[in-house]
Amino acid sequence: MIRSFLICILAAGVMTGEIGSQPFEDGDVVGFCGDSITHAEYSEINYTHVLYNYYVTHMPEEEIELRNLGVGGARIINGLELYGRDPAAAGLNKAVLEYGINDLNAGYYENEAAFEESGEERENNLEEYRGNLSAFLKELREDSIEGEEVYITTLALPGSEEEQNGESPDTAASLAREGYGEISEIVREASGEQGTVLIEFQNPLTELIQTLSGEEIMEEDNLHVNTNGQIYLAYLFLQHQGALKDVSRVEIEKGSISSDNARAFNLHYKDGYLYYDYQPHCLPMGISEEYREADAVLNILDKMSREIIQIKDLQDDEVYDIYINGGLIGSYEGADFAGGVNIANLAENPAQKYALIIEQMNRGRRVTELAYRKQVQNSTDCGSGRVTEEELAEAYETWREEDAAYRRSMYELAQEGIRVTKRVAVVRRGAEAPEAAFFIPGRNYKKIIAVIMIFVTGAAAGGLFYIKRKKRKQ
Repeated sequence: MIRSFLICILAAGVMTGEIGSQPFEDGDVVGFCGDSITHAEYSEINYTHVLYNYYVTHMPEEEIELRNLGVGGARIINGLELYGRDPAAAGLNKAVLEYGINDLNAGYYENEAAFEESGEERENNLEEYRGNLSAFLKELREDSIEGEEVYITTLALPGSEEEQNGESPDTAASLAREGYGEISEIVREASGEQGTVLIEFQNPLTELIQTLSGEEIMEEDNLHVNTNGQIYLAYLFLQHQGALKDVSRVEIEKGSISSDNARAFNLHYKDGYLYYDYQPHCLPMGISEEYREADAVLNILDKMSREIIQIKDLQDDEVYDIYINGGLIGSYEGADFAGGVNIANLAENPAQKYALIIEQMNRGRRVTELAYRKQVQNSTDCGSGRVTEEELAEAYETWREEDAAYRRSMYELAQEGIRVTKRVAVVRRGAEAPEAAFFIPGRNYKKIIAVIMIFVTGAAAGGLFYIKRKKRKQ
């Protein structure tokens, strides 16, 4: 309980920081250039995947494209070279740069003496990173991507290691963190000097690690954030953008109904029950098991996706059941309704079931993305170096076609989902409500989902939606 409270405080602290950017907009094509944190071959979910899940469901009428351009093992010089050679890097109007883990020689940190003796080489590495970051930003400017269209991130790993099991971190690990802190400081300085958007990953992760054990957000190597950590990075990114918003909010008081980001109408309010028709303008984010596991550690789902029902006239200590289209989705006391209950992430919420299908398609997109990124990696010395330019071009065409099909299907489903009118009923436990409270007023989600599941089942049989963990390459 205390740990959850501390995490909530940390999350609130992020929210009060300077935003410095705006949410992505209709027509944006955003390239996420980075190393193994962005490529994230080792994780079933990465932060760009989470961001797309959020944007498609929460902003279904504003079609954007997020491209993962990460390559495991890349230094920023590799990223700069690939920006001019990877076909997927063409046509961007916004870019995210996430580099640094590979830009310092880890051999410097084998022991304190080695660190002290490597001072000159270490400084050369830092200057090289600074110069390559400046060159990358110049290259983006030449492509008319500059200022608030460029996001650069500090390193996605804690800046210090806390004592674990009564033992202090070893000297090598502490020195490594010192070097990574210097990389992040270069990023902060460059952002201020060149007017880009700074996405601060390192400081929030450093604060978070003080309330958690390392394995809860980090892989065993203590260099890569795990799936929980990737979801948290997406949360931080959305916070910096000011993109987090309610799916909808419905307020009922004294027989009157009002709504934000939704149509809520046809209210019937009687002693013991009420019901109304409801059509939100967006969907909750699809929540898979990985998100629920992350939430058990981070307590952030109710901050990322919120669909609020607030009723102020109920009896505080009575239990009320919520039904949508006749199906029970949850139960709360009247006092909970007075403060507002969040139904977005309830597994039985029809909109959540619908959004989860969109997220499964997002998984299919992730599989095709990883297949192409592996080819890109193997066209460089970050991988085997054996993929030719012709083979890379062929792999790009395959990925591009599959990715476009997934994106089109995801947006079509999201846009179909927000056209469905539902009937919401809130019934006091033990009271009787008329059949009209459980009537389905619009197109039936169940029928829509049944049709979609034919596609999902077939695709899943081909292994499109489930990603096996792969061996990590830094």
